[in-house]
Amino acid sequence: MICNINAQRVPQGISARIKAILKDSIEVIEETKKLKDMKEIIDDYFDKVDVWCFVGGDGTVNQGLTYLWYKTGMKDELDIPVLHGKAGSLNAIPDKIPLKGDLDDILIRFKNFLEEKKGIRKIPRDNLKKLNTIKLSIKGYETPKICFNFFLGVPFLISKKVVEMRLGTKSSILQTIYSTIAKFVVSGGREKLIKKIKAEIEIEGAKYPYKFHYVIVGSTFREPALFFRPFTEIDKYKSGFFFFVYSGDAWTAIRNFRTYARGKKRPPHSFNDITSKVLIKAWSGLNYDGEIEDRDFIEFKAEIGPIVNLIKI
Repeated sequence: MICNINAQRVPQGISARIKAILKDSIEVIEETKKLKDMKEIIDDYFDKVDVWCFVGGDGTVNQGLTYLWYKTGMKDELDIPVLHGKAGSLNAIPDKIPLKGDLDDILIRFKNFLEEKKGIRKIPRDNLKKLNTIKLSIKGYETPKICFNFFLGVPFLISKKVVEMRLGTKSSILQTIYSTIAKFVVSGGREKLIKKIKAEIEIEGAKYPYKFHYVIVGSTFREPALFFRPFTEIDKYKSGFFFFVYSGDAWTAIRNFRTYARGKKRPPHSFNDITSKVLIKAWSGLNYDGEIEDRDFIEFKAEIGPIVNLIKI
């Protein structure tokens, strides 16, 4: 079990609290503040551990899954069972498993589960949720990363503000989103967080016709976070991940905000479908599962990633 003590909702003394709940049900609890620390812990215990648990937000479990996938040879499926001890702001990943309750609730159920299954070497299939991922090959990194969601443009700028303000609840994040929209309306369009970014996009070999966009989102989930479900009805037999680009007018988007945010209507000047590969050159930063790449320019390829096995209890 690895605890990211920098995560938004990880309290002080988390390791002692976890030990008090799990008692003898777990052998190793380590704390980490940096990705480098997490890699070193995984390296040290990789051949000794059957199940991994990452306590933190979506970014924490993202980093853990990515490195475990790398350690196992970057195959089409990461077989190692992983438990997400949710302690982040959005907790978009555990909501899809689903994992109900707070961190204490999850750990108590996990302890009871381990006691009931004592002597069993593998997590039963019924207690595993297989989730698809997106593989990101970002220029400047030697190895690809995996994620469930990525976004650029306005969502990136708002997420960066959320991180800077250390907002820890969904309600506070929603309040920030709506206040940003209100400022844009009141100021007559001068809110700095709502602006277009330049990005050249290629979708399965075809160039997307527009070069300036408010929103770019890729996700394995129909509902990436909060109540946002921007993806319209699609062919359920199509393989890939959801991809949405909005390159239209800001005022049109604001007037139809809830309609577009719930995927009830396809916006003009947009792409809204399932795809298997996109190439993006963007004069913007990138957020993937809460990990912020704060850059002036980024170039990456997004394609179908491996299947991961997350524990559901």
